[in-house]
Amino acid sequence: MKKIKLLTLLPLLVAPFMTTGCSSQTVVGILQPVEHNALGAARKGFEQGLRDGGLTNFKIDYRNAGGNDADLNTLAKNLIDSSALTLGIGTGAAKALQGAEVNAGLTKPLLFTAVTDPVSAGLVKSADNPEGYVCGTTDANPVEAQIALVKEFKKDAAKVGIMYTQTEENSKVQSDQAEAAIKAAGMASDVKTCSNSSDIKATAEALVADKVDAIYVPTDNNIAANMNAVKEAVKGKNILVVAGEENILAEGGHVTLSIDYFQLGLSTGKMAAQILKNEKKATDFKVEPVPASDCSYVFSSKNLEDAGLTMPEEMKSAHTWKDTAAK
Repeated sequence: MKKIKLLTLLPLLVAPFMTTGCSSQTVVGILQPVEHNALGAARKGFEQGLRDGGLTNFKIDYRNAGGNDADLNTLAKNLIDSSALTLGIGTGAAKALQGAEVNAGLTKPLLFTAVTDPVSAGLVKSADNPEGYVCGTTDANPVEAQIALVKEFKKDAAKVGIMYTQTEENSKVQSDQAEAAIKAAGMASDVKTCSNSSDIKATAEALVADKVDAIYVPTDNNIAANMNAVKEAVKGKNILVVAGEENILAEGGHVTLSIDYFQLGLSTGKMAAQILKNEKKATDFKVEPVPASDCSYVFSSKNLEDAGLTMPEEMKSAHTWKDTAAK
């Protein structure tokens, strides 16, 4: 009788990622650091990707840290204990899940999305050969092309401010890339950081006081969730705000060349479905950026107007634009 029970449990040990009957479901855990449009779009895309990838009997366990980084580790531990596969949206969430697995001695599949530099973050050893049980998609945005928008908008621009949150590794990576692009374009850079949501406006105001011609905001989760503070700081000041992606324009950015976060999440969800169906392993996937040719030019006519700016006709006609203010 004891042997029969052991054999009954054996399929669970051999294939823990498959459903085991009509009543059982594969639990997929999702960890998100804060609520804002881009990360939400990636999450929705991921869930659609699971369905499009042919996964039918699954349950989503979604946790959001609400902008409190200290909660990420606790939420991550809960998710890796109960889920067959987890998704970390953003660098902080992905690293929290990875740390939880290491501490627990687990090697369950862990996917990430909306991570700018997964190699520098220590999530994978190589983009071409991730190794182990971690893989995903990167939201490495076309920083150089985004900085080029400054000169298109203001031909005489001389100084560009950069602001990001100290604790967000992906933002530091983008800031370094932006600095290099600004220098290559013959402009000076002015970098300032904030520590949390409460000092975002002060950081933006400090850049305004330094008389910058434009401000670059990378795909920084903290700032993206509180862009109204940046909008207030530049209101009527004729300072251009170039954003790392289009959802940042919803509350205060002006122009961007943006990737599609829903599509990014969709690709990640399809990867997860293949892993959960035992069709592929995490090591079968490469981490590849979205090419600039697949990105979209986006602007907000309303936010430009509030800042006292009008897009030059030459710039407007040079690209196909989407206006986020148009309903």
